[in-house]
Amino acid sequence: MISKKHQGFSLIEVMIAFLIFGVGVLGLVKLQTFMEHKSEHAIRSLEALYLAESKLEYFRQRSVSGANGTITFDSIQSGTEVKSGGYTLTWAVSQPTGSISSAVKIITVEGEWKNRLNANQKVSIKTMVSSYNEFD
Repeated sequence: MISKKHQGFSLIEVMIAFLIFGVGVLGLVKLQTFMEHKSEHAIRSLEALYLAESKLEYFRQRSVSGANGTITFDSIQSGTEVKSGGYTLTWAVSQPTGSISSAVKIITVEGEWKNRLNANQKVSIKTMVSSYNEFD
């Protein structure tokens, strides 16, 4: 006697399994691309932030006498600097209003770069610097 049960998979079952597997692989490829883009953004943001912080530290290394390697408070002005790696640093110096406006400067430093899609990205930090230096 021959059994009426069929053994194995039908063609439609195999095709559905391949379709589900293909969608899963496509999702993993998309996830990999997304993670690569985000990790590049994180690395470039950290590099730009480091450059901006270095510029702020340069402004903090000031002295009344203008000793070697330092700058005077009055010489802190707005400017732009192009760094290696495609970064551009721009800093804006302003003075607050009020009674202490001559003794304080507000410095905003922006680090800008272009991502792989050629879109501008930037980080910005802001601080206030006093004319009175703890080292003089």
